[in-house]
Amino acid sequence: MTSKFIKLLPQQIPAFWETIKFAATQVSVMEEKSKPLYLNNLLHSLLNDKSQVFVRLDDGRKLLAIMITKIEMDKISGDATFILQSYYSWAGIDDKTWANDFLFAKEFASHTKCKHIIFESNNPKIWAMGQRFGFKEKSRTFIVDMEA
Repeated sequence: MTSKFIKLLPQQIPAFWETIKFAATQVSVMEEKSKPLYLNNLLHSLLNDKSQVFVRLDDGRKLLAIMITKIEMDKISGDATFILQSYYSWAGIDDKTWANDFLFAKEFASHTKCKHIIFESNNPKIWAMGQRFGFKEKSRTFIVDMEA
């Protein structure tokens, strides 16, 4: 069985929106009260093609995974950066599939003239996976809750 990512067009987003919302909120770390605004911004960005959704289907057209990406321009250097915003799979993924998915993301980033690919995660397993494919840690973010 071979499968690859297919980019959804902005006009296809409404038909997939419930699934996209589910996938995005499963992997994004945020407070419950922030989800409506996050999802509203995501939908707006997808409909305006400022963010992208890629779906991976099996040979029977069953949805296997969703990748949400965004391209941002650095305000100082002017360089484009490809952001792997969310990646959700409905099944376990082996290293070969991860490698193929990363190669797909790398090719899309190159095609769109991006100088970097980045992702954020609070999951050590995802950090290790990223390191296996050449990512290196750039920074860490720390937070203190002022409402406690």
